Amino acid sequence: MTALACLRILNDPDRIVAGVETPTPAVRRVVSAWLVGRWLRPNRFGEVAPGVFVLAEPGVDRLGVTPLVSLARELRHAPVSLAALQGDQAGVTRFAALHSADLRAVLGGLMVVDGMTGLVSAVTPTGVHRIVALTDHRPLRLIMDGAPLIAATRTVQLAMAG
Repeated sequence: MTALACLRILNDPDRIVAGVETPTPAVRRVVSAWLVGRWLRPNRFGEVAPGVFVLAEPGVDRLGVTPLVSLARELRHAPVSLAALQGDQAGVTRFAALHSADLRAVLGGLMVVDGMTGLVSAVTPTGVHRIVALTDHRPLRLIMDGAPLIAATRTVQLAMAG
């Protein structure tokens, strides 16, 4: 068995130029370097889209995202936020495919994505904070079944860390 997670780097709309959706190449290089240096073997990772990383840890049921807190500390001055989903392949794929505005709604507890099973968390310099849908109202539901999640099937080579 291999546990999976998806790490998303989101631009903070209040701290970056309007209309820029993907993290800057500099931020992506910092994240990649951190993963190469600290996401140790036998763990694997791969950047599947700009600012979207799939993490794999063989031999465990659930991948722990607590080590990502140190990455959040390194990025504390960058205009970005970190979000993670620990789950199965379908949940990780849906999380990776979410538009950043929808992901912000999920992180705010305002939206639930059908078929996106797993634990959603915000990773900050102070810790990992689990996200739950707000209970005082019914959250919006995003149904992604009508559109393909990936335009074309492709195999992504995951890098070995360490």
